Amino acid sequence: MAEQHKYRMGEFSQKLGVSRDLIKHYEKQNILTSRREEGNQYRYYYHAQYPAILISKKLQNLGYSLREIGHILNGATLEEYAADNAQRIAALERERLLREMELEYLRLVYACQQWALEGTLVGRWELLQRPALAFFPFSEMAAFLPLSTEDTEAMSGWVDATPAVEFCRLIRQGKVLFGFTATPEQVELLELRGSQVERLPACQVFCYYLRVPRSIIGGPANTDEDAIASMLPPVLAVLEKQNLSVKGPFLARHLFEAPEDGKFYYYCQVSVPVSGDGG
Repeated sequence: MAEQHKYRMGEFSQKLGVSRDLIKHYEKQNILTSRREEGNQYRYYYHAQYPAILISKKLQNLGYSLREIGHILNGATLEEYAADNAQRIAALERERLLREMELEYLRLVYACQQWALEGTLVGRWELLQRPALAFFPFSEMAAFLPLSTEDTEAMSGWVDATPAVEFCRLIRQGKVLFGFTATPEQVELLELRGSQVERLPACQVFCYYLRVPRSIIGGPANTDEDAIASMLPPVLAVLEKQNLSVKGPFLARHLFEAPEDGKFYYYCQVSVPVSGDGG
């Protein structure tokens, strides 16, 4: 059997397209072993060791630490390895779903920005099918709601999950509640709970796009009446013109903001469940 060719560290790392530091780290974690020959200080590596590097690099890209890789290659049982992979599949699936939600949101915002640049966003409306939603309220116009400690803790991860979950305001009978909406899939994925959650059924909604000054939404003297007066009249006017009847609370969500003539404006989407012909 022919003797395997040996390589010094620099040549070995160059052949494989990895850094010398990576080779050192792999050796430290017992992923690789080098040999020294009598009479010189060089470390030597062998051709048969390259699969360990390729496997290790693949596992690193899948999120495994070097310590975990060393254990897998040198001591992990099949049961341990399979259980670890099951956990990683669940984590990656969660990440994939969140990224898909974020991508969907970014596409909507980008489309609205293009319409705004064309001058066709403000006053635009459309009829859409909205999925079932859960609305989690956390504040009224000027103060946080008195949520229980359990509710606060159960909803504590939602800010980090935006824009997969949607920050919005719910407008009903002259009152405004701030909160966030999530689909049943998102609720399960993020393990969201709350005693005051409101379930909004899947339905047809009328969506209207408008622009409001930043001061109206975020100003210190903000009231329910200010918000409603700035957002609802144009929506109601188009609803009446299209012979559509309101069948539920209004939801208003922020899309993006932009300056114009020295002032900042929020571009928003207002949606409301409706019935009628939409003609």
